Amino acid sequence: MLRPVPMAHLQIQIPGKMAAVVTRQIAARGLLHLVDIAHGRLTTTDAAPADTRELLAAFRDLVRRIRQTAARLNLILPDPSGAMATADIDVFDAERQRLEKELTPTETAVDVLWRRRIDAGEQSARAAADLRSATSLARAGVDVARLSKLRFAAVTLGVLSADDVGTLAASLTPAPFAIVPIDERDDGVLVAVAMPAAIRGRLEAALRVVSFTPVRLTNADAAVLSADAARRAVDDAETAGRAATEELAALQDQARPVLASLHARAELAVLLLQAQTNFAASGRYVVISGWIPEDQSAAMTRTVLAATDNRAVIDVTRPEEMPETLGSPLRIPILHRNPILLRPFQALIGLYGIPSYAEVPPTAFFAISFLLMFGFMFGDVGHGLVLTAAGYCLFRYMPQFLDYGLLLIECGVFSLGFGVLYGSFFGVEGLLPVLWMEPIHDLRRFMAVAVGFGVLLVSLGLVLNVINNWRSGERVSALLGPRGLFGAFLYWVVIALVARAIVPVEVVLPMPVLAGMLAVPVMLFVFRRPIVRLVERGGTPRNRHPKPPGGLAALEASIELVDAVFSYFANTISFVRVAAFAVVHAGVFVAMFAMADTLAHFRFGQPLGIAALVAGNAIMILLEGLTVSVQVLRLEYYEFFGKFFRGGGELYRPLMLRKGGG
Repeated sequence: MLRPVPMAHLQIQIPGKMAAVVTRQIAARGLLHLVDIAHGRLTTTDAAPADTRELLAAFRDLVRRIRQTAARLNLILPDPSGAMATADIDVFDAERQRLEKELTPTETAVDVLWRRRIDAGEQSARAAADLRSATSLARAGVDVARLSKLRFAAVTLGVLSADDVGTLAASLTPAPFAIVPIDERDDGVLVAVAMPAAIRGRLEAALRVVSFTPVRLTNADAAVLSADAARRAVDDAETAGRAATEELAALQDQARPVLASLHARAELAVLLLQAQTNFAASGRYVVISGWIPEDQSAAMTRTVLAATDNRAVIDVTRPEEMPETLGSPLRIPILHRNPILLRPFQALIGLYGIPSYAEVPPTAFFAISFLLMFGFMFGDVGHGLVLTAAGYCLFRYMPQFLDYGLLLIECGVFSLGFGVLYGSFFGVEGLLPVLWMEPIHDLRRFMAVAVGFGVLLVSLGLVLNVINNWRSGERVSALLGPRGLFGAFLYWVVIALVARAIVPVEVVLPMPVLAGMLAVPVMLFVFRRPIVRLVERGGTPRNRHPKPPGGLAALEASIELVDAVFSYFANTISFVRVAAFAVVHAGVFVAMFAMADTLAHFRFGQPLGIAALVAGNAIMILLEGLTVSVQVLRLEYYEFFGKFFRGGGELYRPLMLRKGGG
């Protein structure tokens, strides 16, 4: 847990015609984390094998068409798996042609029926609108046949929004016109607009600037619009729509296995071609670059050699043997094999950043300190049991919330444990013996413990920073930096001096020990130059720092050191909030019981008091539990991680196929 899984870099050179087969084998193993073969450097040409991106676009379009066809049939396609019903892909263009040929009959049949259903729906909508208009006109006594024969008047029937009636009138003024409302509908007002036929163009221009939907005066089945003809059109369109829907449903069983197979094969091709965009073509050969767990590199080598009949050239290199990894965009992916109980905390660390390969993984330290602070602030046996039960329900019955369930269980266990130490069961005093302290009655001790925990966590952050700097080759910073060994010992000496002034004499550090601690930063300061020359001898250029003028360097180092020491103490004092929230947690119990006692004096006071206690505990668990979690994360991120966490890492994401039968 204190080191990521060791990685090795694989560079594979294979004949270009074997790229598809090798990619398929690499994906089946699910172990190689591919990297851009150019390692992030800008190039003027695409390094990927020829036609890779064109084929990728073609297969993505095939996936889109397959999904569209399945959606029109109301089919839910299964997730593609690594198994294929046919032989492995050897030539992508040939596979694309095969998929195209197999998809076209089903796609065409579905497309024809789908368009028929859409056309029927549009016809049904138009016919329904005609029926609605014909019914309204008949109710108002409008003779549509007579209107269609007018010669000297231009009459237009349509639906106009109520807000546009005035706008239309203003547009037609000063010409003679009439706007006659016939019927009010949900979508507006059915009106008849009349003007002299000689100025029909003015009416048409005015109607174009308002929200006006004209009513058709003629019908396909009759010379003029009629309710009976419109009703027959609605029935015919609905019948045609139902027939198209039934034919689509009849195609489901036949198309399901075809589309599922095509979808799996097309998705597989997309995955493999996406991987090949990271490859580089060199003449008739293709170069593959990636990272793999060191203990799996031999097995991957055998797999590639077997797939290429020993025609591959494979180079396996450990990170420390690759000078280009220093100061280069080539990043080593990080893989942690943490126990399942640490999974939720790995996700919380991911919210802050991804550790780099050279860093000490902080997951275990983060988990222990998080749970200790949560239990310290939220200690209660009853609340711990509720959190544990809620977490178990998520863990047992909702696997999609596995991490949340584990986190609740662990927080509940620590809350329960501290509740036993506090003697608190839903805030009831005297029910359990106090084994350690009571938050309200031992406030000074609580604050001292909280600050002491802060000292430990800040010190741990400094120690981890020293280790991380040393691992990454920045040994001068590790020894002499303000957040290195020099700053850490100075912080501990000042903490010891402050402790001698405020704590009992019998628990302070003896003076010889304190003097020995002080000697470390003094020796580092006195022998700074020899130490720098020693640790930089033979180092990489990245570790050698430019040397500013002596006076400026001393001033800069002094300011940085003072700023660091003050920030350490500010970070340490921030942990007082741990004690404050523990006291608040106990204080809310006191207020809740006081409210229940007050309600007991009223009518039905006992049931009201019990209800108030139940509701109060539920609110405490939800709101205060959330608040405590946020405060713990704040302390972890700013006071602890800020000392050592660099980030900038990359998660290990190997090219892999989901397992499946077939």
